[in-house]
This record gives sequence, structure tokens and C-alpha cells, in this order.
Amino acid sequence: MKVVKVAAINMDSTSYECNFRCDSILQNFAKGINKQLLPASDAITHSLPLVGRGMSESVGKYILLSMKNNLPFYHIDTGYFGNVKRKVWHRITYNGFQNTNTIVPRDEQRLSQQLFSYFGQDVEIPLEKKINSFTPGKKILICPPSKKVMGFFQQPRPQEWTEKVIKELRQYTDRPIEVRLKPSRTDRQTVKNMKDALKDDIHCLVTYNSIAATEALMAGKPAIVLGPNAAQSICETDLKNIENPKIPTQSEMIAFLTHLSYCQFTQTEMYNGFAWKHLQH
Repeated sequence: MKVVKVAAINMDSTSYECNFRCDSILQNFAKGINKQLLPASDAITHSLPLVGRGMSESVGKYILLSMKNNLPFYHIDTGYFGNVKRKVWHRITYNGFQNTNTIVPRDEQRLSQQLFSYFGQDVEIPLEKKINSFTPGKKILICPPSKKVMGFFQQPRPQEWTEKVIKELRQYTDRPIEVRLKPSRTDRQTVKNMKDALKDDIHCLVTYNSIAATEALMAGKPAIVLGPNAAQSICETDLKNIENPKIPTQSEMIAFLTHLSYCQFTQTEMYNGFAWKHLQH
């Protein structure tokens, strides 16, 4: 039986229950709020909130239906940072796919712990020294999203989108351009690691809604985002500024990352209700 990655949430229930083979992460989320999971179709027929993980065809279908019917949804996907050899952190977004809300002031302890797993640096090192300074480079790195994501946002296929971006960039720059199609998760962790790609004389990264924008900023490289993206409030959003893209200050970066550290959670934090508590603020 196929594992279901999208379900309706019965907010009137008082205990966890799921009578179908549901994704384990969705189960932990529902257990943390002690609510029953129902077939995704019930979200529309009974006006219930939806929860979905990833961007499969079925998840995208029901999220679109929820949006068209002005119904709330929670989307779970790969965390913004902190995942190195395995997927520990999962971002959870209310009525969106990345947190684009106003940055909320947060304490720095949680971020320090998450950066330790990402950079491998001692937790006692000040945050200012963990976040890379911005460094110049020559090349532009374009990271188009997957076909599924582009289809959901009614954008051209990745290749067409990339060609369009390159054509526009050529109006403003003659810098060398490299394209990095989204590799498999195995490749992203090994031979095609994003951190290594960003070290290769990169001037700026261009993407649509990929979390690669946040990774670029953390690596000390400017980013341009052309779609809904968590980094949109602190990075560049216009291709015409490719030669002098916006570069956030160190204090802006720390505020941004401490905010995001409370927008991504472990499965344990979903199960024990910690994630739900912070999603309400």
C-alpha cells in the first residue's frame, strides 16, 4: 500500500488516530497536536486544515484545492540548514512553502546548535564567526527548481526558465554562467554538495524558490530569488542588479537565521508538541 503524504486534520478530535498508511513525519506532526488524520479529500468536503510533506503530484493537488477554497494548510519539507548526512531538520510552513513572514526576534542558542551540525564548529564560537563574510567571485550560479515545483507555481519548465533567466542576465552582465540542475539527494550530499559548488569562484546565486538561496547567504555569497523564498527579505530580487546585488549585514544575517531556526524542527519536536507551540507564534 502506498504511503500517503497528505492528509486532512480533524481539529475537533481529542486524540491521535490515522486509519491509513500515512507518512511517518505527518504522523509525528499529528501526534504532537493530538489530532486525527483523515483522507486529504475531507479537507475540502468538510473545510478542514491540510498537512502535506514534499511536493508530489497529490500533495500539490490538494494544497491547490485548499488555497482555492481559502482553507489553511501546513507544508513540511527539507529544513533550511543543518542537514548534512541525513535529513534531521524539517521546515514547517503555515499557508506557504517557505516562511516569508516578518522576521521575529529570537534567542541565538537554537541557531548555534543547528549551525554546529551544518558547519561542524564548536557551539561556544560566537555566531559572528560562524557566519561567513561575503567574498567576491566571478561566476553566476543558476539553480533552477525541480519540474514539480515549477509546475505548481505555473512557471516554465526548468530548462525554459533557465534560458529565460540567462537571456535577461545577458542584458546586464557578461560574467560566466553555470547552471546547477537539482541533483538527487545522494549526489547533493556527496559529489554535488552545494557548499562546494558555492566555493567555486561564485559571484552570485540565482534561483526561484530554492533553499539554495539561504545556503548561498550562509556561505558568504549574494543571492537573487525570483519566487516566494524565505530569503527574499534580506537578499536581491531583481536580475538587473546582478553586478551589485544586495548583501545583508551580519546583524541582518543573524536575525534572519535565528528566525529560521524556529521555523524548522526535528521529528521528536513534532511528536512532543514543541513544533506546534512555535507554529502558533
